[in-house]
Amino acid sequence: MPSHLTRRVFRQIIYNALYPDSYCSCRPIVHHRWRACLYPSPATVPSRTLFGFASDQVRKQKPPNYNMGFQDMTQLSQALAKHERPPPKEKLAKAFTSVILEKSAKHATPMEDSEIALVMATFQYLQKTQETDDEPGLTFEEMVHTMYLLVNGGPERSVEAPNLVAFAKLLAHEINRREESEEQYKARGLNMLAEILASRNRPQEAHDILDTLWSKDPTLVKAQQWTNLLLGFAKAGDQEQMVRVIDLMKDRDAPFGSEIHQLLLQSYWNSARDIEMMKKWYDFGINRGLVPTRRAQAAVLRACSYTNNLEWGEPVMRSYLEKAPNTERERNEAWILILQWAAAKGKGFEELNQLLGVLVQKAKSQGIDAQPDIKIINGLVAMATFRKDAYAAERYLTLGRQWGVEADQSTLVLQLEYRLESGDLDGAHIAYDQLKGYWSAADEHPSHALRKERELRLVNRLVTALCKRKPVNYSLVMGIINDLDERKARLSPDAVSALALVHLRRAELHELVDLLNTQVYRFSAEHRAVVCNTLVEYCLDPSVLTAKIWDAYNILRRTFPELGIQQRNKIMTAFFDRGRSDMATHVFGHMRHLDMPGMRPAIESYVLCFEGIAKARDRESLKMMHNMLILDNTVEPDTSLYNALMLAYWGCNDWNQSLVYWDNIVHSREGPTYDSIQIALKVCEDARFGERHAKDIWNRLKRFEIPLTREIYAAYVGALAGRSLFNECVELINNAERDASYTPDVLLLGSFHNALPRVKQEAMDKWASTAYPSAWAEVKKLSKKDGSGPGRAQRGMVYNINRHVRAWHYLGVATYD
Repeated sequence: MPSHLTRRVFRQIIYNALYPDSYCSCRPIVHHRWRACLYPSPATVPSRTLFGFASDQVRKQKPPNYNMGFQDMTQLSQALAKHERPPPKEKLAKAFTSVILEKSAKHATPMEDSEIALVMATFQYLQKTQETDDEPGLTFEEMVHTMYLLVNGGPERSVEAPNLVAFAKLLAHEINRREESEEQYKARGLNMLAEILASRNRPQEAHDILDTLWSKDPTLVKAQQWTNLLLGFAKAGDQEQMVRVIDLMKDRDAPFGSEIHQLLLQSYWNSARDIEMMKKWYDFGINRGLVPTRRAQAAVLRACSYTNNLEWGEPVMRSYLEKAPNTERERNEAWILILQWAAAKGKGFEELNQLLGVLVQKAKSQGIDAQPDIKIINGLVAMATFRKDAYAAERYLTLGRQWGVEADQSTLVLQLEYRLESGDLDGAHIAYDQLKGYWSAADEHPSHALRKERELRLVNRLVTALCKRKPVNYSLVMGIINDLDERKARLSPDAVSALALVHLRRAELHELVDLLNTQVYRFSAEHRAVVCNTLVEYCLDPSVLTAKIWDAYNILRRTFPELGIQQRNKIMTAFFDRGRSDMATHVFGHMRHLDMPGMRPAIESYVLCFEGIAKARDRESLKMMHNMLILDNTVEPDTSLYNALMLAYWGCNDWNQSLVYWDNIVHSREGPTYDSIQIALKVCEDARFGERHAKDIWNRLKRFEIPLTREIYAAYVGALAGRSLFNECVELINNAERDASYTPDVLLLGSFHNALPRVKQEAMDKWASTAYPSAWAEVKKLSKKDGSGPGRAQRGMVYNINRHVRAWHYLGVATYD
């Protein structure tokens, strides 16, 4: 396929810039009112300062608030992916040490799995390239310290964290491989690896490691490891292995006792709220001769009250009350359980008040000056929160105030939670404002007040809900964001997504860039996808102005280079649907310039782009895109691509060139599809001497006895009608039922009418009214539009008939008339 591109055009293609056609040099493709810049700034009016000088300060983007070592690690990952030269090893070793030390500091935020992936890639590179001991690498102490960090400073235990597990295995292997590693340090590394595996839903692997260590030297395995292993199997739901581990623990000086029984029951409730498993393993301990601890009984009673399993819990409650509390803490816990039990039985506010008075009087009769405190009230509020009963929770707080009990930080957290659950956002914000008072009193580090992940999750939920409420109280939302920013707290993916939409709707592009720079960098691939998908949905929203979508897209592609081809295709198609083929081709150009493997456009992207150009009838974009295709040596044209080229050149009124691609299809090994035939016949409708090509196609179809579909039959009639062969079309329609078992309908008659020149449409109307009155009556019910245009000056009014012409049946249906 010869190319006649000039040097200037080649340069334009290389830099992904549009260029005007020679015959239209005065009309730019890109409208200047839509600037293709990344972060466009709102127009500003020049103003003078106090001393008369104009202010020309440029707003700086907010840099990401992360350790700069992560930047070096990111550069390493990108260099390895692109097969480029990585940063110096000395720099990477310092970056590794810097990150580990920062994350090991007191009050440091836990390492996310995505951050662990960067650290692991750096570790692998340093170990692989370390040829001598003099070269920069990691010391034995640094690896042990890193292993300890993974155990205590990784993501939440509820997250599987595959990168953390993989990195822990690499570290343990390297620690065992080092010659200077003593046996006890090797065992320490393996013990930490077993703890990680047990807590990350891989208990069987942990079991194998502990078995190997035990067989080598029983003193190398800590007794706590067997408990961790049991809890790991409990989390995985493998009850058979749990029983085997319990039997194994008896032989290895770590018998299944009351304390481990207690931990098991607490884990079932705290992690999964699984009352059925609690029942089973509570009875299991009793059958093994264990005496449940008070805390184990308390966990069971709390679960029974929360879930209304009172009948099963009655014996446990009687056993629990038989033992008098020995300490103030045990007494408070007993009061909480008694009140929760009464509330679960349906006791009202006044009855609970009386019961509390009875408990106080009983304590006084025993010589104990006891009064209810906020922990007791919080116990009732916690149960109401679990049951999503906001009314009961407020009543319990009123009960506390009657006894002179004031709310504490835990109360406000509960209040924030149940108000969010009930949709009371104003009340939730009041609770948040009161909760801030405790944060301001935090010790030595500003983020210490947010040490509880539960609080941060609730504040994130509040931010998300406030952003989704209409209308958005912007000052309220940004007040919370500023509070979190001061404490270097992290936003959740949902909160970032909701806040990003607020910034986009307010055209606050700088604020959006700052938000993404400071938050998204640390997200895992799964969490990045949440924010990315939100921005993609915004770009696909037809109600949003095109200028805003263009701005959002540019920020999206810069922030998320991993944006998938399918999503980019959707955005490109959306710009075509808006009639902005210039922007759509820019989107395609951005895809084409990606240097990541598997991210460059394939045939599907080309097909979608040429289909969009056909609808836009944009000759300049067609020339540019065709030149890109010629220069792309990774794409081998197939039938679907030739179909798209036929459509594109047909849409731009270059019918002869369109039929050239029909010839390419005919002589290709793959051959034409039904879509190819339909497109070719559609082109023949407008092409000069198109009836010759149409009849040649028709004769081939008959010669090879290819079944004729109603769409092909209607397209052939349209091709002949477009060349004014009225009588032949009438004959075809009359013989349709005999030749193709096809009764003339709206599609066939409408195609005949629409393709005819204006001067023959009246004759067709009279003939159809007589020959096929019912079908023609259905056609006349359809709306009409002007069918004339460039290259179609003789065309009259046409009916809106769906004549589906597609380049590829796997893609979306595009209609061309």
